[in-house]
Amino acid sequence: MSRGNYRTTIFPDHDHAERYLFFLNRVSARRQWVVVDWCLMPNHYHLLIQLTDDGLSDGMRELNGCYSRWSNQMHQLTGTGHLVRNRFKSLLVDDDPYVLQLLRYLPNNPVRAELAPTAEDWKWSGFRATAGLEYPRAFHRPSAALAYFDRDPKRAQDLYTRHVTLGADLNGPVPWSDQKGGDAWLDR
Repeated sequence: MSRGNYRTTIFPDHDHAERYLFFLNRVSARRQWVVVDWCLMPNHYHLLIQLTDDGLSDGMRELNGCYSRWSNQMHQLTGTGHLVRNRFKSLLVDDDPYVLQLLRYLPNNPVRAELAPTAEDWKWSGFRATAGLEYPRAFHRPSAALAYFDRDPKRAQDLYTRHVTLGADLNGPVPWSDQKGGDAWLDR
């Protein structure tokens, strides 16, 4: 995940979000990332990626750099500092229960932030494609998420949707709440 510098907005409108997703598509194809899930928020984003090599740092530097340069150019900003804060934050996800938590957390992030009434209502995440409500974007591999639920694609989509919907409890724990500082670094 990456956050806007000083928690500023990095996706102010549709065009910015689309341009970021364009760069994500390009970088994920070049790096052979499997984007299991994703969510864009106004001032940060989350990606759940399966790596095929050790190219995470280089890929994230390319992704954030391309988008930042484009955004600064669009706003005619020079010498104003970085668009995203510091280096990206990454967590190793090495067990199925943690993946399931993330598959619930990411689509509910806009719900928790009161940006959308349900995960289905938020256009800027992988939920709608994974739930079978629309076609996935070129970089997104919903089948990687659905494999955690069932071999039958339709049943997997139903179970996934139920999993996410049941996780919309605004008072429920977030995946990182046991780490130092709790979930304070997450904007809601």
